[in-house]
Amino acid sequence: MIPRKIALRNFMCYREGLPPLDLDGINIACLAGENGSGKSALLDAMTWALWGEARLSSDELIALGAADMEVELIFTLDGQDYRVIRKRSKGKRVGQTWLEFQARNGEGWKPIGESGVRETQEAINRTLRMDYELFANSAYLRQGHADEFTRKEPARRKEVLAGILGLQAYEELEARSKERARSLDGQVKSLEGHAAALRQQAEKREVYIAELRRAEELLAELEAQVAAAQLARDRAAERAQALEARRALRDERLRQLERLRSDCEALRADVEKRRRGVSRALEIIERREEILAGAARLQAAQAERVRLEGLRDAYDALQERRAAQLEALREEEARLRADLRVAESELRSLRERAARRPALERSLEELRRQLDGFGPMAEELAQARARRADLRERIRSVNELMRQRTELQGKIEMRRDSLVASREEFKRQLRKLAEETRDEGRWRDELAQARKERQRLEADEQRLEEQRRLERELVERAGSLGAEIKTIEARGKEIRQKIDMLAGDLKTCPLCGGELTDRSHIEAEYERERRDLLAQHGATKRELESVNAQAQALRAEIDALERRVAAKAEVAARVATLESELRKIEELRRQQAEQQRLLDDVQLQLLRGDYERGLRQELSRVESEIAGLGTLDALEREMNALEARIATLEQRAAEQNDIQVKIKSAQQEIARIDAEDPAMHEQEQLAAALTARLAQGDFAHEARAELARLDAEVEALGYSRERYDAARAEVEALQGWEEQQQRLSRAEEWLAEHREGLARDEESLRQREAEIAAAEAELRSLDEELRQLAPAIRQRDEAAAELRRLQEAVAVRQKDLGERQADLRRSEEAAAELLQVEGQRRALIERKSLFDELTQAFGKRGVQAMLIETAIPEIEREANRLLARMTDNQMHLTFETQASTKKGDTVETLEIKIADGLGTRVYDAYSGGEAFRLDFAIRIALAKLLAKRAGARLETLVIDEGFGSQDARGRERLVEAITSVQNEFKRILVITHIQELKDLFPVQIEITKTPAGSVWQIA
Repeated sequence: MIPRKIALRNFMCYREGLPPLDLDGINIACLAGENGSGKSALLDAMTWALWGEARLSSDELIALGAADMEVELIFTLDGQDYRVIRKRSKGKRVGQTWLEFQARNGEGWKPIGESGVRETQEAINRTLRMDYELFANSAYLRQGHADEFTRKEPARRKEVLAGILGLQAYEELEARSKERARSLDGQVKSLEGHAAALRQQAEKREVYIAELRRAEELLAELEAQVAAAQLARDRAAERAQALEARRALRDERLRQLERLRSDCEALRADVEKRRRGVSRALEIIERREEILAGAARLQAAQAERVRLEGLRDAYDALQERRAAQLEALREEEARLRADLRVAESELRSLRERAARRPALERSLEELRRQLDGFGPMAEELAQARARRADLRERIRSVNELMRQRTELQGKIEMRRDSLVASREEFKRQLRKLAEETRDEGRWRDELAQARKERQRLEADEQRLEEQRRLERELVERAGSLGAEIKTIEARGKEIRQKIDMLAGDLKTCPLCGGELTDRSHIEAEYERERRDLLAQHGATKRELESVNAQAQALRAEIDALERRVAAKAEVAARVATLESELRKIEELRRQQAEQQRLLDDVQLQLLRGDYERGLRQELSRVESEIAGLGTLDALEREMNALEARIATLEQRAAEQNDIQVKIKSAQQEIARIDAEDPAMHEQEQLAAALTARLAQGDFAHEARAELARLDAEVEALGYSRERYDAARAEVEALQGWEEQQQRLSRAEEWLAEHREGLARDEESLRQREAEIAAAEAELRSLDEELRQLAPAIRQRDEAAAELRRLQEAVAVRQKDLGERQADLRRSEEAAAELLQVEGQRRALIERKSLFDELTQAFGKRGVQAMLIETAIPEIEREANRLLARMTDNQMHLTFETQASTKKGDTVETLEIKIADGLGTRVYDAYSGGEAFRLDFAIRIALAKLLAKRAGARLETLVIDEGFGSQDARGRERLVEAITSVQNEFKRILVITHIQELKDLFPVQIEITKTPAGSVWQIA
């Protein structure tokens, strides 16, 4: 992995607006800058972008005051460009992370990440073939970690090396193998106990066979009784079923009778309805002549109305033309009268104005006299208005200051109210916290008691395991004793057979097959052996009974222990709950102290009154300004007096102005009257002419002639509104005869249709009444038969009850038979399972031995030791190669993996010995610059080994270590050593703040911390 470009936003000391750091073309570079400028933070950004890990947590990496951060890293791996963008934002409770992983595709970027952050991170790890830990232990030499391996004691270096090489996995495998072997051992012991129980079950087969035969015999007897009872039950059921069928027939006949009666009632209603309809139809038909005469009069009236309606359009047209001529006549008359009204109105106005001339002259003289009575007052009015403006400004200022004073007083009072409310809230919180912590003592007592109970249950659990082990031993012993008893019994049967043979006419010895010579001696020997077997059988049986009794007592104790130990989980949960509650109480105690401190602060502020000091100072300033401007009452009194004076002056000025306006108006009116005298004579002549034309009717002569002609045409037409209204009224009066005629037609049609239906309904009614009589007779016969139904049902139920009793007895016997069969089946299955269990036991023992071997192989003396022994020479070679370059072949190191004790024993170790011009010394004899060079060489060697083992390409080296311990020559050699490995790394970044060392590198990336955040510059 070769980093090419990195862009940061709000990451630690780096803020927004920072240009990306482009590393293309740089092989070796030095990151220089003052301590705290952000050199290591730049490398933290690289690891955080790739793996989401750095020296601090993600939220702590966000720049101070910022809400989110972002890092974008472009790197090359195996010739392919990749880009990682990781973002982080703070949340109220939990922050949120976004992660994108892209590969360059032509000119753009193609997403290759997954949907979630975790899945995308796994894709990045697969691509890089390394995680953060591998990168930190290989490519990244962090501050203070270069001597992490070398500074350990020799005895612990192997442990550290194992950790660096990732050999913890073998320790986990060793532990898992050991645990698996332990588990298999427990399974073997469990199978042994299970085999003993199966053996005991298999030995009961003969007993179960005898019990099964007896159960089969009893079941056969009961099944015969059930067959007889079932036959009796069936006969009784057939008799009852036949009678129930007759009852069903009776019920059906009852329903038919009800339907017949219902049909009969419906038919009676239909007949009555038809009879009423016929009667109504006959009544209408009797009025036939009267109805037809009325209908004829209606038709004549309708014909007259139609004739008049045909003349109405012509009449309406003539009336419209006549109305138009009348309208023209009225319009001409209205025009002349309007002209007359205008002329008369104008004439009256002219005469009225002419009559007012003497009065206007007298008024003009009076107004001139009044005007002379006003003196000069404009200057006084201007001064009064200026003073009023000044007073208004002062009153406005006072009002504004008083508003500010009220607002400030309100804010101070509001702050006091807020403090009082806070005080009450703190008191409430303290009361609540006191209530919540009230049970602390009781919970602590309960926790102590629960812990004691847990300890007691743990002791019981250990006791239970021990008792289970003893029980398994007793079961195994009982199985052995049972087998021994069977052997003794078999031997006894054999001796009994031989004694019986001797009692007969036996010629040959049953032991050797030779001629039987000493029969009595043989019989005595058999008898003695039989007595010995009897004694042995009794002793073994007594021991078996004792073992069974011990096992039974032990089982009772185990059951009691299991019941007690079953409560362990509940007790453990109770302990966890109480511990959690007490932790909560400790947090509540802390909150209680904090609330009390806040309450004391608030009460002290209220007591001293030193809250809102700035507002109180502002209030004093406002009150001083109010005092300087004067009281609002005094200013308002002065303003009121001034307003009254101004009003008086303005009123007099207005009166003076009104008089001047009136004088001018009177002068203009007199001049207009003089000018209107000729117009008055013209209007008098016009009004006289218009009055004469209206009186004589001298206007609209054409309209008057047309009206006379139209009146003659209307008279000749023979139509009038009165004639039409009379014809229409007559039609409306006779309209009812039309409905009477329709009713007559319907009555004649209905009568013809329903006379035959009435006859059919009457015939159907007679048939239904006959069917009802027949159904009632059949029902009486069925009721007589059904008197035998109740006894038949009782007989059937009694037979069924007897059958159920016998069937229940059969079920009991069948269940018993099933139990006997199950016992026999379990015995046979136990025998078969016993063979399987023995096979499983042998397989488990073999498998346990395999895991015992794996435990040894995965241990520290197995694969781990082999891997360390393989890695050490490779580390030596690489470290010595670097040391040779840094020390000009003056230093050479070796690793010793074993050391001899004072007793002459050999122990595992990892001693580092260095040969130089003074001889061979251990690592601890070196310090300062020499030790740093050793650390650096070993660290680079370890890094290469780790990368090689992980299958990753180590193309980037980051060195973040202090070089202050080196002298000038040592620094030069270190730089030479770093430069010498530049062909093995595509990019090497070294962090330092030493000016002399910085100047030794070809490329320098200067990091500077500014008030706006850290920045970089490539030199």
